[in-house]
Amino acid sequence: MNSTAKTASQLADELRGAAQDAADSTRNYAKNAVDATGQKVRNLRGEVEPAVEQIASRVQQAVQRGLEAASKTTSRAQERFGEAANVTTRYIADQPVRSVLIAAAAGAAITALIVLASRRSSDDY
Repeated sequence: MNSTAKTASQLADELRGAAQDAADSTRNYAKNAVDATGQKVRNLRGEVEPAVEQIASRVQQAVQRGLEAASKTTSRAQERFGEAANVTTRYIADQPVRSVLIAAAAGAAITALIVLASRRSSDDY
């Protein structure tokens, strides 16, 4: 039964890692977009009206605020995933038989959905 608790913790860790990877990817994408925008603004600086620079600055500020919000959301998500992992681990430790039965029922339901979906998709052809 102890290996079931490890599995729940491992799944929670993987989920937390996936959330972190998604947040990092979003941050990198936004940073690259900001860098590219900044470079374009610098290239056009001599040719474009000063109003464009003000707009670009506002866009960069908005992106920065978005990055900060994404970072805060990532932190909150990681905390919640950690809490969920702890609750799951405690539940499995307290109710090992019930946990196995729930996992088996969930697996059966998912399998039934996959079978139904595969039948529907083959009927479409």
